[in-house]
Amino acid sequence: MERQKKEQVVEELSAKLKELNFMFLTEYSGMSVAQTTKLRRELRNVDVEFSVVKNSLLTIASEGTRAAALKDQFSGPNAIICIKKDPTAAAKVIAGLAKEMPNLKLKAGYLGTQVVTPEQILKLATLPSHDVLVAKLLGLLQGMPQRLVYVLSGNLNKLMWTLNAIKTQKEEAA
Repeated sequence: MERQKKEQVVEELSAKLKELNFMFLTEYSGMSVAQTTKLRRELRNVDVEFSVVKNSLLTIASEGTRAAALKDQFSGPNAIICIKKDPTAAAKVIAGLAKEMPNLKLKAGYLGTQVVTPEQILKLATLPSHDVLVAKLLGLLQGMPQRLVYVLSGNLNKLMWTLNAIKTQKEEAA
């Protein structure tokens, strides 16, 4: 590759890495073209990009980005999985395909500022998606005011029953 082309690739890759909040690093050696194409297609369906990158260019491009924390993993044939939105969706795709593609190996990744191991990425695949978690939270928040009203009205009802019982006792006594 020519020097100008390499500089352009490093510049584009560096810009991409600076924008990302989530990234996984994988080793793809031994995968067939058909398997790689299937992996790219499945990841693209969840708005994730799979890119094969030379380690030397990745090392240079990762300077000053969160990916710099993964430098010790930049050996062997690597590919980066660039996640723009939901890391759980990408983790689910990878976990599902890893069963039928044993040569696809997760090496590491980062979520926000935290470096994650392959085991943590696979655990992430078992979590519900971001949208499902938000929906559950909203459901809980909606239920809270209803429960509060129920509890408060229960105390008022008890007070009313007690006052009615006192009134009927006084009426019977009179």
